[in-house]
Amino acid sequence: ISIFGSPQIRHVGTIGGNIINASPIADSLPFLFVSDADLEIAGSQGTRTVNINNFYHGYRKTDLRPGELLKSIRIPLRAATRQLSLCKVSRRRDLDISTFTAALLLTIENETIQEARIALGAVGPTVLRARKTEAFLRGKPFSEAVMQAAGELAVEEVKPISDVRGSADFRWQLTRNVFLKFFHERRSAAAKTA
Repeated sequence: ISIFGSPQIRHVGTIGGNIINASPIADSLPFLFVSDADLEIAGSQGTRTVNINNFYHGYRKTDLRPGELLKSIRIPLRAATRQLSLCKVSRRRDLDISTFTAALLLTIENETIQEARIALGAVGPTVLRARKTEAFLRGKPFSEAVMQAAGELAVEEVKPISDVRGSADFRWQLTRNVFLKFFHERRSAAAKTA
């Protein structure tokens, strides 16, 4: 957790600010997307709830209406069968803006993927859920070949740009790699507990 923001940001910044800033490279957003977090929005007309997956309408454009504020964030508890992986790539290890972010949340039972939630950041104008890749993974065996195929499919869902932090090609490769990273991390963890 020490690489997510500087000490000053961790002590003064808020997760609400990270959400409302609406940056596609915000470190917390992929986790909140795969967690299906709900945002409680308050204004003079009362309160309303918006799922974070429906909160962003474009680059730095949110569902907030004039006079509204983010009041609270509800993050559902994760079931024990769900396996979560968070990824941040940046040029420096500490205190750097993300080149790429990702969250993968898979429910795996009997070596079969029952459910998949994938959110990718810095690969488009907003953090995005890779819905086609999620659908592809459901019901498939949890194998290296399947995860590699998922990475190839996810590449078709993103539209990265080249900027000072990295090229579009680099971000496409990171999109591919994050699926294999998830697979090998889970296999390694399982081997250590066996």
